[in-house]
Amino acid sequence: MGRGANTYQDKAREVVTKSLRIHRLAEDELAEAASWYETRQPGLGIALLDLVDKAIETVRSGVLPTSPVPGVKHIDSARRILLRRYPYSIVLYEHKDEFLIVAFAHNSRRPGYWRASFNEKF
Repeated sequence: MGRGANTYQDKAREVVTKSLRIHRLAEDELAEAASWYETRQPGLGIALLDLVDKAIETVRSGVLPTSPVPGVKHIDSARRILLRRYPYSIVLYEHKDEFLIVAFAHNSRRPGYWRASFNEKF
């Protein structure tokens, strides 16, 4: 194979080897949302957790089905994954050696709340 093929393979390997960390506050948000849905209709909270697990596995596999985070132009590594069937996004930062999930944010409630306190929390 040519030189370009190795470059793509090396890049893919680099992405796959990044660790993924979920901030404690983001874990709390997800648990609260799943609990709320589960009390409304049994199975909905579990379905939300399954959807999040699939999204996280996709990120870990090196595929980033993400979009820029609105209002965060100064931080190129800020990305979000919109969750289907639920009004939530996974907000994450891509660093050199890891992905950091900073919020499981409701798309309508307090949009961008995590932005203002990002520097304080992390």
